[in-house]
Amino acid sequence: MKRYMAAILPIVAAILTAGCQQQILPMRQEIDDLQLVEVLGIDKSTELPGYQVITIASRKLEEPSSVQKPQQDQQEGSGGEGEITLGNKAFISTAQGRTLFEAARIVSASSGKQLFWAHTKYYLIGEEAARDNIAKYIDFIVRDHEFHINNKVYVVKGSAKELIEQVNKSELYIADKLDSLAPSVTRLGTSEELSLAELMRFIDIHFGSARIPCIELVDRSGGKGKSIPAVESFGYAIVSNLKLVSFIGRDISRGVNLISNNLQSSIVVVKDLYGEDASLEIIAGSTEVIPKFSGDELEELTLKAKVISNLGEVQSQKPTVFEENLAHMKAQLSAILKNEMMRALEIARESESDCLGISDMLRLKHPVRFHKIEDRWMEIFLQLPIRIEVEAQLRRSHELDEPSGMKGIR
Repeated sequence: MKRYMAAILPIVAAILTAGCQQQILPMRQEIDDLQLVEVLGIDKSTELPGYQVITIASRKLEEPSSVQKPQQDQQEGSGGEGEITLGNKAFISTAQGRTLFEAARIVSASSGKQLFWAHTKYYLIGEEAARDNIAKYIDFIVRDHEFHINNKVYVVKGSAKELIEQVNKSELYIADKLDSLAPSVTRLGTSEELSLAELMRFIDIHFGSARIPCIELVDRSGGKGKSIPAVESFGYAIVSNLKLVSFIGRDISRGVNLISNNLQSSIVVVKDLYGEDASLEIIAGSTEVIPKFSGDELEELTLKAKVISNLGEVQSQKPTVFEENLAHMKAQLSAILKNEMMRALEIARESESDCLGISDMLRLKHPVRFHKIEDRWMEIFLQLPIRIEVEAQLRRSHELDEPSGMKGIR
């Protein structure tokens, strides 16, 4: 024991007596000297070739002493000076540099505070940056120890900087808006959440392919002729060979979720036998990959989807639960979902991207056979005959067997 103490004491003494020029322990930071970043936006510079732009959003707790009045900007210059903007809810800082690391250091210098990344919840990648090289623009995040790679990543249709700054002009705080976005798109089945870790895995095992949830800046009516900037889901950004190559919009993004077994819930509006609208609530959906091999060669693939739904609303006052009417609505549900799946698959193949994760499904079902064709998968995927089948079930109509007002119709 004495020997251990004799070895430890010199180390402790060295730490305690280290001169001010030698930093051994992590540097202490006062909370007032930290800028707690919650949203990080990344763009490709449109002003300086080869430069990159970061935009950070922090919840505004108090007015920084360095800023004298709201909306006071320090204009961004060619030398990389930072730009600071105060809005209603957030403190926004932006700067450009030859690398994202350099741009982040410029932001820190211009704000006078140390950037603290451990609170960052969302990584927003601008469209042009994603088109350039998605891996290039996330390296700064995945390499730094303060960032959490289980936080969410989105591609912004347009500029991440513009989206963050425009939303800040409203009464919304950008991080709060993004918090509420995920549950809404999950209920509609039009997108999903994707963590940075999942994106890294996607890119690594899907031949540089990925699907990334996409958001866009929109104007909503605020009454009295005013428009309010807001954030909405756009569907998916499709990545091939590490570059953004296409989009799958909201109108068919449900087909992506159904193919990839990520459809939790959705609403599909169909027509009943009388031509009136009826809403079907999807409560469960799954897709099975059924391959057809000849020896070790894959000849054909069938995607067989099964969907369970409930009757959520009927606008007709005529009998609804008759088997003929239910069969009519189920047939429409199957046709709508099949069309969305086929269009999503068509865009994925045109983009030369295995963004639907079909190789994963095949790998899990036939690991040995898939291993033999793995090196040729993209070539096979683009030429392979793929059939889509959808089996829809309409399970219940809740408390009503007949629509309200039916007996009053003459």
